Amino acid sequence: MSSSGESNEERDIVRFDLFELKDVPGKGKGLIATQEIQPGTCLISEAPLFTTAEIQSSDTERELVRIIKSLPRDSQRAFLSLHNNNPGREPFSNIVRSNGYPLGPSSDVGGIFVKIARINHSCLANTQQAWNTGRNQETVYAVRNIKKGEEITIAYTIGGTSAERKSRMKQFFGFECRCELCSRSGKQLRTSDANYTRMAELDDSIGDSGRVRKTPEKALSDCRELLDLYRKEKISDARLPRLYYDAFQICIMHGDQARGREFALRCAKEWTICQGNDSEDVLEMLDYADFPSSHGGFGGSMKWEQSIDAIPRGKTEEEMEKWLWRLD
Repeated sequence: MSSSGESNEERDIVRFDLFELKDVPGKGKGLIATQEIQPGTCLISEAPLFTTAEIQSSDTERELVRIIKSLPRDSQRAFLSLHNNNPGREPFSNIVRSNGYPLGPSSDVGGIFVKIARINHSCLANTQQAWNTGRNQETVYAVRNIKKGEEITIAYTIGGTSAERKSRMKQFFGFECRCELCSRSGKQLRTSDANYTRMAELDDSIGDSGRVRKTPEKALSDCRELLDLYRKEKISDARLPRLYYDAFQICIMHGDQARGREFALRCAKEWTICQGNDSEDVLEMLDYADFPSSHGGFGGSMKWEQSIDAIPRGKTEEEMEKWLWRLD
């Protein structure tokens, strides 16, 4: 139940038919798939046990004690059983720091989700978590095929070389990452680190609005190269729809509504896998697919001016890819 007395259990979706809580060597407890899980499957949709918006004074620890005491006993036990990265002083505050998720990417309010908190980290996670405003719940969706017996994982942090990721995990979460990606060695590790370094460079270039405005061909080419690297590294989380959104913005900035529509549809498809078809991101991108010119960045230049009607018909998949990425 929430601290307001409203039952979370009646609203939560927890697919216990798809996974179970088991001991995981070196990690304590974790969620293990009991059958094969397809991409786009919702595993958990959970309302917060409480949120940091309920803190009413600057004495955070005292406020958290008050909030926890107001919860039912089983909810108190669930909270106190969560991992604490920094045991010692301010135990309640440190449990929140160790397990809290923001209620959306730009929110300064965090929530505690005791079921989702049982999901361990991997730098190459097989699920994506996100806040669903319509449901007022944090969701977890499978983003790739998960085999029976495979651990269900979330990425606590993404990007950077293996050494950089391990350093962040040690600093913020108190453990050394030994996931599939960080356990690579030799040539495989060097190749992966080089790919991740290049991905960061491309992401920075794509985010350079001046470059996008002056040389959109290069910016779109960067998106294509980044997509290829994502595929090589088997990345299928929220980075993928964000990439398609970048490509969408590049096209509509220069008046190309045809390619803008196609990229918006691809973005919506990937967001659906990551967040479900009722997420704000999906609904927004479907609107942009119908009306690309409604985006605030439309028509900064009309260098590539095309209407939606200019989408080619009768092309093969390969021909369509060449057209979309302006390779023809």
